[in-house]
Amino acid sequence: MEYGVLYRFILGVSTALVLFGLAACDTGISGTAVDNQPPETELSVRDSSLVDNLEGADRLSSTVFAAWSGTDPDGFVTSFELRFYPDDQPPASPDEGWVTTTSSDSLILLPIPRGERVANVVFEVRAIDNDGTLDATPARTVFPIENAPPSLRLSAFDQPPDTTFTVFSFGWDADDPEGVANLDRIEISLNDSTSFTPLPPDVEFVTLVGQEAGDGATTTEARVFLGRGFQSTTLTVPDLRLDAENTFYARSVDQTDTTSVLQRRTWYVKPISGEVLFVNDFRRETGTTLVDYHLGLLRDYLPAGAAIDLWDISRPFTTGNTGNVPRSDLLPPNADPTLRQFFAQYNFIYWLSSNATANPQTSNLSFAANATDQFFERGGKMMVHAPAIPPQDPEDNLGNPALLLLPLDDLFTLPDSLLRLQLPTRGAIVPDQELPGVDQSLPTLASGQFLVTTPPYVAEGSSTISLYRASYQYRTLDGNSGEWPGASTIASMSDDQRIAFFALPLINERTGEPIMLDPEDDSDAGREATQLILESLGFPR
Repeated sequence: MEYGVLYRFILGVSTALVLFGLAACDTGISGTAVDNQPPETELSVRDSSLVDNLEGADRLSSTVFAAWSGTDPDGFVTSFELRFYPDDQPPASPDEGWVTTTSSDSLILLPIPRGERVANVVFEVRAIDNDGTLDATPARTVFPIENAPPSLRLSAFDQPPDTTFTVFSFGWDADDPEGVANLDRIEISLNDSTSFTPLPPDVEFVTLVGQEAGDGATTTEARVFLGRGFQSTTLTVPDLRLDAENTFYARSVDQTDTTSVLQRRTWYVKPISGEVLFVNDFRRETGTTLVDYHLGLLRDYLPAGAAIDLWDISRPFTTGNTGNVPRSDLLPPNADPTLRQFFAQYNFIYWLSSNATANPQTSNLSFAANATDQFFERGGKMMVHAPAIPPQDPEDNLGNPALLLLPLDDLFTLPDSLLRLQLPTRGAIVPDQELPGVDQSLPTLASGQFLVTTPPYVAEGSSTISLYRASYQYRTLDGNSGEWPGASTIASMSDDQRIAFFALPLINERTGEPIMLDPEDDSDAGREATQLILESLGFPR
């Protein structure tokens, strides 16, 4: 058939159909309207009860995956309603307890009555069509479920070191096979695995602070602070043992009162005895003589009988001035909140270190510096004895918190033209500025040894008081030498008198021989100068 003929044929048929349709409209449509038909609902589980099929050891976990579908003979399904309940606790009415969803499947935590390990739980679902009509015969099955115990694991990164004072923290990870929503609480205790202090189920970190104990007391209670934000509570944990080993217990408990396997950690707790903390941060094996000397200096200065708490963070030992191992494993794993709250227990800190400035990755003081804010806000005072060792690469010290803490403006950097900077035997160490708040002037000192590993530093800012300058000499690579005209501060104090820094050793760490003398070779001159600085800081005497 030619194209023109075919076109006229189709056009004629189309016109006839349109005319027929118009004629039909004129005659009207007759019949009886049909009522809306309800939808039907099906569960993927065809059995109306699984109790007989999955009894005993074959029971399901209380978290089950369910899927359903719906059909509507005269429309379409828009949503579903679900509900579930223990088979011996049915809803009060047919319309109670339904929850609407547009999903066709879900992971559902089924309820187990508190204190029970197993339950038979009815699960029902009904479809809703586009006219809002409900399926009057919901799909239904019964799940036989059993509770699986929750779990709790102490975090390896949030446990105290082998020895602490009465401020310590623990962290953990708690979970439940039925989902964390099934956890009811966390329980902790000290030295008692039968009596626990309950915590909210979402707590994952806790700090305990031992309360002040009476004279001769061997135990005290510990206040509970929640989270890394140190949230205060009214909770306490009894039986914190002082100068003794303690065992921390923790477990999780779900809503059926099923408990996890009990976790524990044992370590030694020292009491906080007074307001003065001495920190042994001298991380070389030769430090014993040095520590004894400074402790004796401090005891002679303080009132008779004043308590001094010794915090030893000297291990592991290092070699050289810059150290070759990370910071001490005797520190808590996180400075905040544990270390911050620990320092806040004291009014005075005397810190002896072999490396305060050379490398923030190995320096204990760098780790601790940011945690001293509350200590200083409460009026705390600090004395630091340490060499002002610069890093091999100045960029290594960018952002070093210890440099922001100490009363200095910059470390000394050896110019490329110099071989070394040295303080000769009998080199003069002279007072630079008046010591505030003290009637007696600082004594003039002299070096009792030839020193090449303890450089000066820069202390020229308006917030820093330079206390001592030393007469250093330089030696060039080609053998020339002379008086060093640059930075020469070796002791300083912040202008608010909250922290002082002494960067030259007072005695030889190996022999115990005095290094800081006066012009008449008085071996007590360095001790007397340090005690005057302590007086200016406000240490009690």
